Amino acid sequence: MRLIKLLFAVLIVQFIVSCQSKSQPEPSLAGNWKITSAVGNDGRNWNGSFTLKQQGADYSGLILWNAVDGLSTGTDSVAGNYNISTRILTMHSVVITGNIEPVVYTMNVSNGGKTMIGTWTGSSDGTIDNPGKWSAEKE
Repeated sequence: MRLIKLLFAVLIVQFIVSCQSKSQPEPSLAGNWKITSAVGNDGRNWNGSFTLKQQGADYSGLILWNAVDGLSTGTDSVAGNYNISTRILTMHSVVITGNIEPVVYTMNVSNGGKTMIGTWTGSSDGTIDNPGKWSAEKE
């Protein structure tokens, strides 16, 4: 009887382990990012970097923007969330410094959480009909 109980317990454990999800957890987007390309709808090129912090599905961070022509620069404190099923990170401006304007960022996350490609809309060379486009890589 003791042997039957032991075998039954082993079978239950094996069943539970086999039913667990085999998918890898979503990588955290927290960390330092380099903006690899950014072009406003007016053709102005931008560069910069940003840092993200994570709390659950919510993110906050600071984006440092510099126009390549040297005429505009600023920081954008942002907050938003990441949708695991769509792999879309949406952030909105909270506090702006310098001569940039508040916007909404929508980024498609790929390459295991190491690459983002997206748009910005609202202003600073990005409208809903003609958004600014940008990409970034995790450092």
